[in-house]
Amino acid sequence: MLLNALNRAQVQSQYKNNMKKFIGILSLVLSLTLMVGCASDFVSSGSGSSSAPSDSSSDSANQTMQMVNQQMAVDAANAAAQQQFNDAMAAQQLNENQHNDEFNRGLDLHQ
Repeated sequence: MLLNALNRAQVQSQYKNNMKKFIGILSLVLSLTLMVGCASDFVSSGSGSSSAPSDSSSDSANQTMQMVNQQMAVDAANAAAQQQFNDAMAAQQLNENQHNDEFNRGLDLHQ
């Protein structure tokens, strides 16, 4: 009975830690998304008040920055998804270990 309570406390603690990590990663992804959105608005609206036509090197630099920003957003989303998957796998392994421990204790009682 005491071991069950300790295991539950450990699972709850692990769950809280996983949620803290998830919230941290989610805030990072949201921040990066916001930065990408603001950067694309900045690039599309121009960085000054002059109405002189931009040259091809400036356009190329802007396109490169947009591509870099998009790739960073994709990479951050992939990292968040991978972390979420890892956390889910760790929680599943913890659950299986707990189940096996309970099963093994049941076998010990029958001997």
